[in-house]
Amino acid sequence: MDSIPTPDALLPLGLFMALLLVAGIAALGHFAWQVHPSREAWPERLRRLADASPWRWRDLGWIFLLTAAAQTLRRFVLPNTPVWHVAAFHGVLCAAILWRMQGKVRPFGPPLPWRTAAGQALLRWLAVLPILWFTGFAWQILLRVTGYVPEFQQVIRLFMETTDPWRRAAFLLMAVGLAPVVEEGLFRGILLPLVSRRLGPRAGLILVSVGFAALHGDPGSFAALVVMALALGLAYVRTGSLWVPIAMHMIFNAVNLVLLLLLLRAGFAP
Repeated sequence: MDSIPTPDALLPLGLFMALLLVAGIAALGHFAWQVHPSREAWPERLRRLADASPWRWRDLGWIFLLTAAAQTLRRFVLPNTPVWHVAAFHGVLCAAILWRMQGKVRPFGPPLPWRTAAGQALLRWLAVLPILWFTGFAWQILLRVTGYVPEFQQVIRLFMETTDPWRRAAFLLMAVGLAPVVEEGLFRGILLPLVSRRLGPRAGLILVSVGFAALHGDPGSFAALVVMALALGLAYVRTGSLWVPIAMHMIFNAVNLVLLLLLLRAGFAP
């Protein structure tokens, strides 16, 4: 029989989520207060960012070709383990991006002081959090009404099932370190300027955000990931530096893992 969550186990989770929600509402109010009619609209900023981007479609073609070759090799030759999954996708994708960015001037925008990037990332992540949670909750209800019962994403199930501290540490390093850098480099750093340059800023932001959510292959979190991707794209557009969405992505993954661990401790997840 499954264990019943106790009040002592629920208290840390409830306090943590309540604190995040209050901080998120405050951050959202901060950005709403800053809106000014004379402020440049984000589509125009994205248009200028896309025009200044040194990335070209041939760069994207080479990146996809190398990643696809690595995936083929993993599928038919390499062992079917999480380590090789990460190496064949995130590892090769990182190497391909680093290769194609050689010789490009400011491929991901001008550098920002780490304190500025971290502060902007935290504030923007908090601001999107209430919208993110509301969207995720409404999406879960919609899925259940239609008869679909969401399951944990495969990578999350692997994290839940392992009890080896070294494997969990490696998973945390990948989820909080490698994945945000690689995924932001591909989606916000390369795809967003390319698609926006071809189809316009609004279509570019929406299509790249939907593609980001679809890549994760998790119907249960699809709507929330679209919202998060939109926030990441707008953060890149508003700040002009990819370090802000990278840091936002890191915070997003880290907090989700903390919430997952608290859920496991409380007895909510098997």
